[in-house]
Amino acid sequence: MRRTAMIEPLVLFSSRLPVGFDDVRILHISDLHLTRWTASAAELSRRLEAISTDLLVITGDLGHRSWRWKTSLASIHRLLEPVRAPLGRFFILGNHDAKEILPALEERGFTPLMNRSQWLTRGQSQIAVVGLAQHRRIDTDIPAALAGIPPQAFKLMLMHYPDLIHAAAAARIDVCLAGHTHGGQICYPDGKPIIRHDVLPNYMCTGVHRVGDTWLVVNRGVGKAGLRVRMFCPPHVILLRLKRGAEEVKPDPLIDAA
Repeated sequence: MRRTAMIEPLVLFSSRLPVGFDDVRILHISDLHLTRWTASAAELSRRLEAISTDLLVITGDLGHRSWRWKTSLASIHRLLEPVRAPLGRFFILGNHDAKEILPALEERGFTPLMNRSQWLTRGQSQIAVVGLAQHRRIDTDIPAALAGIPPQAFKLMLMHYPDLIHAAAAARIDVCLAGHTHGGQICYPDGKPIIRHDVLPNYMCTGVHRVGDTWLVVNRGVGKAGLRVRMFCPPHVILLRLKRGAEEVKPDPLIDAA
């Protein structure tokens, strides 16, 4: 089975995307579960360094063993430091993360978005990047995260748990990026998950889905939790291009998966 994460290119269309953000590239990483440095981590870092992206977002579970957060921090920084993202590098915590890693990553140039938002500006256009605090589910506060963001603004939400998509759709989020499920991690040969970690239907365990007027992108992640093995569920990171246009999703013909 593949050990090093592939780069999966996707194009997502939205009629509400501001003109200044047409063709913006977003590198979406989730569920690294990274502690010690490995050959696979080194190979992934090399691939990430070669990617042209505007924005880096990480949707939780950067580390694995919370008590080993200092070791995880060194490996995470080594992996992601080469990524150049002029619009910013944003992250939220997942249920496997130690809280201590948040200020430590912030000191290294990564911006935490825990129940808060930040405006991004490109030309004359703006979008809001919204992050949820999801180290624990009960920490989630969508109204707090959206404070000061008008309903008509284009909103890109970072969430760890994808089964909160219905609450996000009710809040008129345009695009949600999530992780947590590992795509099932252990799947049947057809990719159907044997194990799920949320209450969404099996087919929503990975991939791109439309819920009301909201896009949901569920990342299979890079690492492993529980049983330290993947079966018929290869690790990946997502290179997402957002385009203006009628709502549609398709593979990116301009980028080769690696």
